[in-house]
Amino acid sequence: MRKLQRSYIREILDAINERTISFAGGLPNENLFPIQDIKKATNKVLENPLSLQYSKSQGVITLREKIAKIYCEKFDFPTNKDEILITTGSQQAFDIIAKTFLKEELYVQSPTYIGALSAYKVLNLDIKSFDELKELETKLNPQNGFYIMSDFTNPTGRVLSKERREKVASLLNKTGSCLIEDGAYSLIDFEGDIRKPVAALYENSFHLGSFSKIVAPGFRVGWIRAKKELIDQIIISKEAIDLHTSTFNQMILDEYMNEFDVFEHIKEVRKEYQSKMKFMAECFEKYIPSFKFKRPKGGMFIYGSFEEDSFELAKKALENDIAFVPAQVFFHDNRKSTEARFNFTNSTFEQIERGVKRLAELLDK
Repeated sequence: MRKLQRSYIREILDAINERTISFAGGLPNENLFPIQDIKKATNKVLENPLSLQYSKSQGVITLREKIAKIYCEKFDFPTNKDEILITTGSQQAFDIIAKTFLKEELYVQSPTYIGALSAYKVLNLDIKSFDELKELETKLNPQNGFYIMSDFTNPTGRVLSKERREKVASLLNKTGSCLIEDGAYSLIDFEGDIRKPVAALYENSFHLGSFSKIVAPGFRVGWIRAKKELIDQIIISKEAIDLHTSTFNQMILDEYMNEFDVFEHIKEVRKEYQSKMKFMAECFEKYIPSFKFKRPKGGMFIYGSFEEDSFELAKKALENDIAFVPAQVFFHDNRKSTEARFNFTNSTFEQIERGVKRLAELLDK
């Protein structure tokens, strides 16, 4: 029997307690959830008994129309409702795309999102990483896949420039590989900039989005944007797993977007997260000047490098009620690293300062 390993981050979330200051999980700030607006939308949805019924495998039509409109108006990426498939979070998207289209091999950025790595490892794909695009010119082909984040990459927070996106698209057009582009953080640019995805420049592509970071993760509602012929094939894999994503949750989000402007809410999220990022950065600069990092321009994480093995430091920190994620778990080959990822969105300002100070004390011992 093949032995499977849980996600390091999920294990950390299980291990923390009420004393722990956690910078580990990519948790949105629950104080920003639009609870009163969601309550109003939920009450309206419950007037319709179909909200508790089975629904279309591809997803609620009006919700798909709204997502398609976001692609047209915000991403400059012409899209219609038939090119959207609603998924049970982006995590399900990784699974059903891989099951349907990937044979054996997948190339990922180095380092890359641990949730994607976990999904692909479970499917026993041969995962390979790259540092420079030129490495892929002789490796990508129509039989393998290519997974990237273009905006505020998890864990590093990097953003692909327009020129870089065009280079990636050019490479893919030459090689024919399957592109899986994860846009989980694309709408959380602190200045409100929204960039055209690589997927808009390449047809054999899947662009993934989610309401988890922009509304609330508890709904477990995400989506895949792809041309209709590809969507028609993926639906078969989705139906085999869950028939369809929760009708109730989809209809609540749909009604919420009928009644309220989700981008006004996202503005509040961006403002709060930018403030938290700046404060955490200042704390690092003040208390741990040896921690080297660049301030991100969006997303939910600060990523940087210590002067010692971050995995060992993370273990010591957890014993002292501080949680963060060492970079080792973001590499498909589990290589040792001094780098680490810190989430700034789900802690108070007081917790951020106290946590960084406590980590500084550990480093001084």
